Amino acid sequence: MELKMKRTKIFILTLCLSVYANAQTHNNWPQPAGPNGDWTLTTKDEVPTQFSVTTGENILWKAALPEGGQSGITVWGNKLFLTVMKPIHKLEEGKPIKGSDVLALCIDAKDGQILWQRELKGSALSDYMYGFSDSSTPGPVTDGEHVWFYNASGNLSCFDFDGKLVWERTWNPVEDLDGVHFPFNKQYEPFLVGDLIINMETYWEKDGSREYGWNYLYGLDKKTGKQLWISQDGLTHYNTPYLSKTKNGQPAIMIGRGGHHRVPEKPTGYSLIDLENGKRIWKYDADEGLALYHATWNEDYALWYTEKEGTVHLLDSKTGQLKKKISLIEDADVRSYDGEQGKYKLREHLNIKEDLGLYVFPAWYTNIVVGDKLFFLCFKEGRHRKNIGPNYTIARIDLKSGKAEYLEVPVQVDFSNGTRNYVWGKELSTETINIRGLDVSNDKRSRRDGWHWNFNGNPIVINGKIYFTTMLGVVYCIDATTQSFDESAFISLNDLGPAGKTWSVNTPSFAQGKMYHRTLKHLICIGKGK
Repeated sequence: MELKMKRTKIFILTLCLSVYANAQTHNNWPQPAGPNGDWTLTTKDEVPTQFSVTTGENILWKAALPEGGQSGITVWGNKLFLTVMKPIHKLEEGKPIKGSDVLALCIDAKDGQILWQRELKGSALSDYMYGFSDSSTPGPVTDGEHVWFYNASGNLSCFDFDGKLVWERTWNPVEDLDGVHFPFNKQYEPFLVGDLIINMETYWEKDGSREYGWNYLYGLDKKTGKQLWISQDGLTHYNTPYLSKTKNGQPAIMIGRGGHHRVPEKPTGYSLIDLENGKRIWKYDADEGLALYHATWNEDYALWYTEKEGTVHLLDSKTGQLKKKISLIEDADVRSYDGEQGKYKLREHLNIKEDLGLYVFPAWYTNIVVGDKLFFLCFKEGRHRKNIGPNYTIARIDLKSGKAEYLEVPVQVDFSNGTRNYVWGKELSTETINIRGLDVSNDKRSRRDGWHWNFNGNPIVINGKIYFTTMLGVVYCIDATTQSFDESAFISLNDLGPAGKTWSVNTPSFAQGKMYHRTLKHLICIGKGK
């Protein structure tokens, strides 16, 4: 009887600690994908749906960053964690602007002041402000006591909250393999699950247990950095793995293979990886499409994406078997904005290919699921693809009925005459100038408007509102719950700084009633009250 009571007390204590830890996590944003790992959050806190750095509307503070960067913003209590590229203070004419080192920053959430910074050295060079990611792309993760910072150029370091280094792990990312050079496109986002921290590393052993030069997930002990397992299957460095739980509550990560520039990991498709041991739960070999997306899945289904075939594959997430292909083209409704009349025009039941001469190309990494609806930005026609669209639209795909809807949104918000006005259907560009007035990008593709052939920041969903960010440094707020995907779904377009002078390929975070976002120049706190 006494033993039974002791066990009961231990169980209750464990349950209470678990509930407390879960509550703590959900009051914070402990990793790039948020507290749930799926880029979504439901909260009782009031969420700003309209804001402007230009006018100061709902902006609580703005703080200068020492250099640009592309990581998410991790939040725990009164501390923010993010990475930037190592600051540039002088440019040499004709010399490429490249680097492999980043700064890990701990920032005061009250005012944006830097509390401490640490340098993480890497080995693989990346372009600064490259529109397809850089060394600072992976965001940090935290458990409230320690924070793990990533450098995609080959460094993972653990610090305590005072900035003391606990351990450091380095590796050599793949740059060249069998005569093939790969551009710096590192889209991995890390996760922390219990005492397990996940990394993506290149396997450089010729021992026959893995493919030489391929990328794999590495399961590491968060306390020591010790390797616990390597995933059975590989993933392309373009792919963003996705954490979720199976029907029986087992945490697992979906990884994908297949991409541009002859990435070697094959066959093209998905693997669901068991986090206990890195073993494959199932594998899906796709007959079309590439893995430049979030590997979206939940306990019921997984989604595989295509760039030119105009379909989304709906898989059974218990088995990996294809259930159906959903057309992005057939029986589609398209709502376009008529500038002369100042209102939307609806065209129903279109075959986008036959009626408009277009294919639908979901913009890379903008895919997110809310309920049984899939949302993404649509790439517009441009130099690389002429027959894609509809231009400047956001898609909503009903995964049950297969209904496809497209809603045009403005490209930019303008305050030149003192009021909020939207710019529609116009291709724009922006500058890549840092806080010291230096243009820190060599690549003209990094100055696009975010609607063609670049990597935008991942969207997040807070209380059913989706926040999409494009390279222009603007943030769309979209209502994912409307009955029809019409003008009522478009809540606002918000700026992170002056038009044409603001650059962002970043993801916002939300914690304790405040949204945090960043640009090349600034870290921004958004919330009600100003």
